[in-house]
Formats: sequence, structure tokens, C-alpha cells
Amino acid sequence: MRFYSVPCMFTVVAMLAATVACCQHAFVLDTTFKTTIQSKYVNSIYSFSDGSLFISGSMKFPGDLSFRGSAKLFQNGVQDVAFPAFPYSTGGGSIVPWNDAFYVSNGMPRRMLSSGLLDPTFHPIFDSPYFSYLQGGDYHVFPDGRVLLTGEYLLSDSVRGFVGQYNLVWITNTGYLDTTRVHRQANGPLWEFSEMPDGRFICTCSCSQYDGQPVDKLFRIEADGSLDTSFHTGFSYALTPGLIPLPDGRFYAGGWMRHTDLPDDTLRLTRVMQDGSLDPTFNSPTFGAGELPGVTGAVVSYIYPWSEGRLIVSGYFQTVNGLPRGGICMVDSTGQVLEPFAGTELGSFVYQGFTYASIDFVTEDADGNLLICGAYTGFSDGTVNDTLQRFVSRLLVQDMPTSVTEAPPAENRTHFGIQPNPANGLVRFNFETMDLKGKDGTITVREVTGKVVATLPMHGPIGQQVWDTRQVAPGTYLVEFRDSRQMLHAEKLIVQR
Repeated sequence: MRFYSVPCMFTVVAMLAATVACCQHAFVLDTTFKTTIQSKYVNSIYSFSDGSLFISGSMKFPGDLSFRGSAKLFQNGVQDVAFPAFPYSTGGGSIVPWNDAFYVSNGMPRRMLSSGLLDPTFHPIFDSPYFSYLQGGDYHVFPDGRVLLTGEYLLSDSVRGFVGQYNLVWITNTGYLDTTRVHRQANGPLWEFSEMPDGRFICTCSCSQYDGQPVDKLFRIEADGSLDTSFHTGFSYALTPGLIPLPDGRFYAGGWMRHTDLPDDTLRLTRVMQDGSLDPTFNSPTFGAGELPGVTGAVVSYIYPWSEGRLIVSGYFQTVNGLPRGGICMVDSTGQVLEPFAGTELGSFVYQGFTYASIDFVTEDADGNLLICGAYTGFSDGTVNDTLQRFVSRLLVQDMPTSVTEAPPAENRTHFGIQPNPANGLVRFNFETMDLKGKDGTITVREVTGKVVATLPMHGPIGQQVWDTRQVAPGTYLVEFRDSRQMLHAEKLIVQR
């Protein structure tokens, strides 16, 4: 499933020579969507077909005396108070849909119904025979409902010889230890892992040995859990909550990583070849935490595949390659930072002396808009700044034309302009575009909150409108040129006095 998103109102460079148009997106903050979550974080979202949302994390709503692991939101972000709260529901970690139910982790995955109640046909794993919980890790759900766990667990299946600490454990689709599988041991916990197209898994760990053999901190296992000894990465540290496999066997890794070939560098986003070596055609971007506190600095938390090989990357950062990108950015398949999400900013959230400002998950709602969640209070998409956004936000996806470098016919010229800019009196909105094709369009001026302060007609493909900026307060405004179907151009206007 692809996630179409578009940073709110990024400036499309006016094109004096139009070219062959291709689809570009802008991500616009939906200020009608707001939650009342007071703390502490949301790290996964599942969108129901009616537009309502199931969210997982550690959170309090007004009136809550203790944290809950999950909740349900209506389409506008308002809490559904009829949805069961702890201890009748669970949550905390990632959500994985399965048939008419979904798995959700709170250190140990549980299976839930859409009503928010636990699925009675799935036995609580931690209460299963032969199995004791030490430390949870990641989990993978197979199509038949079986679960594969990483972490640290004590097994006591003496009949089949699985006694002691294990780090890769198979669970049946009814919640019991799978006694038909070979569980695997390491000398430390396994953490994040992701299934490759061929059924193998990429794993990260705090161990140095797996199945009695030496491994890097990022290694590959076969579909049955045995070690793939042909794969070597050279990672000396790998915290990688973002693992995205590619069809050809390569994969993206996002997080906080150290590599033996780059001892003085910390990688936050990289691409790995089929044999485990770093992909030389991918230029890993530099992520900066700015004024955000933290021992490790910036961290990539999530990678979402976009169209044409592009990626939406989110996490705990304020800049990417020195460009302002508050918690979210888009890069292409070479690692180049793209224009979407330019100027985004996150408001920080402080809990027990720790400062948070991160986007930890990205997904799509039932209408194809982008949903983001994490730990933040206040969000700016680069133009619209809403200080009331909290922990979950919706970004509206809007198609915007862009161009490829190809000389166009003169009759297809496209130009939009604002003169003067900045302005302190009359301002001229100029347009020349064949996209209207004989139809009328509109010019809309918005405050940074999204409020419309002026609407002017565009009659025909070429023309000009004049607007008096003295009727509004000084500040930043967004000017949108639209036809009946889509936004043609968006540009910031600075009003001064």
C-alpha cells in the first residue's frame, strides 16, 4: 500500500518555460483534525474503512488517571469514548492487520478485534506453557496468523530440547509456543527485523553470536531461522526501526548505525546491497538534531516507500543535509533530499524532564491522506502552523504539477508570479497557464492557520489580479493558484508594514 503525502504548501518554482508535466504532491496540514491526547507518545496507527483510527502507544486523554496502550479516534481526531480502555484493550507498539482483526504489541503481541476487545481465540502468549517472557523485541505476522518473535525468552520445552534462553521464537496462530519449529539462540537480544521478498529476514541485534556463529550487528537469516553465512554487513552498531526491503534483494536501513568502513560517521539512512555491502550509488543524507537534546542526536524512526522510488523518512531530527525538515522529509533513490516537507517544524513535548519532538510512524487513511504520529505538540507544514496539533496529525495530499527538463512548445508556457513580494500595499498575482484550457480558476489567499482571507477569480489562461494587502495583518500568507481539479501553484507571500 502506498502512502501519498505532500508537505503543506511547499513553494513550486514558477516555470517560465513549461515542460512535460508529471505528478508531484504537496502535504498540507489538515487543521480540522485535532486530538486531545495529553501525553506521552503514539507510535502506530491503523485506519478503518470509515475513516476512524485505532492508535497504539502510551497515552492519556483528559480524565485518564493512568496511561492506556490504545484508543480509537473518530475521523476528526476526537476520542471515541465507547472504545474499551485499559485493561480491556491493549497496545503500546506496532499494529499489524490480519483478516478481520489485528495484532498489536505491548512488549508481547496480542490479537484484537475491531471492537477493541481481545480476540478470545488467541491465547495470551506470556501465559503459554513452556514459555516465559524476559524482554520483548520485534514481531512478524505470517499470512496464516503465526507470529515470529525477537527479544529474550525462557523456554522450558524439555521434550523437544528447547530449554533456556532463546532469541528467535515461533508462536502458533492460537498464541502457543510452536513445538514444530526450531527456535534460535544468541548471546544477546535480537531487535528489529523485516522479511525480505524471498522469505529471509534482515535482523539487528545486541549480540555477537547467533546459532553459535559470529555475526555483525545487522545480519540475515534464512526463512527457517538459520543463519545466512554468505551475508556480511560490517555494522558494529545497528538500531534500525526502519527496514524497507526492495524486490531485488537490497534494502533500506534507517535508524542510528555505525559501520566498520566509516568509523567516524554515524549513518541514519543507508541502502545495503544483496551481499551486505553498502550501496555506493546511495548518498546517505546527514540528519541533524539541531537544538533537540539527546545523547545520540538525530535518529530515523520510520521509512515509508513513495512513488517512483522515493521515500518518506520520519524520526527525531530538525534538519536534513542542512535543510529545515522537522521530523519528516522525502528523499529520492539516490539519497537526494527533495522539496516536499520543506520548512516543517515540530513543537516539543516534555515528559519527566525528557524532551521529545519526533514523528515515529507514517501511514495512509481511508481517503488516501497522510497520517503521522509520534511525540510532539504543535506542527507546522512549512506554511500552516497549528500549535494545537498533538501526537497525531493528518496531512492532506494535493496533486501539484512539476516539470522535467524538456523544451516545451511555446503554446504550453506556464508562469505564476507575485509582485512585489514582500508587499506592503497592492500586490499583483500574475498567471499564464494552458492548464485551465479555457476554464476559469481561482486564486486563494490563506493565513498560516489555513483560514481563507481572499478568493479571486482567474479568467482564462492568461491574466492578472490585484489585491490590497493593507486589509490584512503583517505576516506570512499562502497564495494558491487552482483550477477546478487541483492546485496548479502555491507560493508564500510576505506582508510587511
